[in-house]
Amino acid sequence: MDEAHVQRRKERLELAARFRPTKIKVLVLDSAPRGTAEDYFYRATSDRTVRSVTGRMYFDELAKAMGSKVAKIDEILCLNEFRNKGFFLNYGVECPIENKGELLNALRRLAPTIVKRVQYLLQPTYIIPISKGTEELIRLFGLIGWGDRLVLDKGGGPFVDPYLGDPERQAVFATSFGDRISKALAALPS
Repeated sequence: MDEAHVQRRKERLELAARFRPTKIKVLVLDSAPRGTAEDYFYRATSDRTVRSVTGRMYFDELAKAMGSKVAKIDEILCLNEFRNKGFFLNYGVECPIENKGELLNALRRLAPTIVKRVQYLLQPTYIIPISKGTEELIRLFGLIGWGDRLVLDKGGGPFVDPYLGDPERQAVFATSFGDRISKALAALPS
């Protein structure tokens, strides 16, 4: 790891800490940060064009997950609402890993540490896994007795959108995970 890598990780952690709620009601758990630095969820921007299409769609899906029905997204207000409603996005692996095989290996290797971080440090009421790589973590949360805290998609797996970044296909195939998460949370006791 070089100094620049360490600095980028530190910056991501500081950005996330600014929007971390005191009590985490809903932990949205993704495998790793996606895309470029500009696409990082907690890097709020007033000019949304600096984010890639995938980055904007990812942000919007997470806004929908908390039940937000805003037509035009103001990212700073949205992140404050995310925090105020007790939502927090966290990653199994804190650094972006583009190679899927390397990411899965890192998640398997770090799985016990990830589960302990969630169990003892974050202590959420509910956990929502949102990527394919979190499937192994679902099993581990069940083993430690936290299966009742998991909010899972149909079929008992993580919420995944295979067309994130492709608005037309996402609309045609109705793969938006934000709406599905919002509906699943609405059915749970407060």
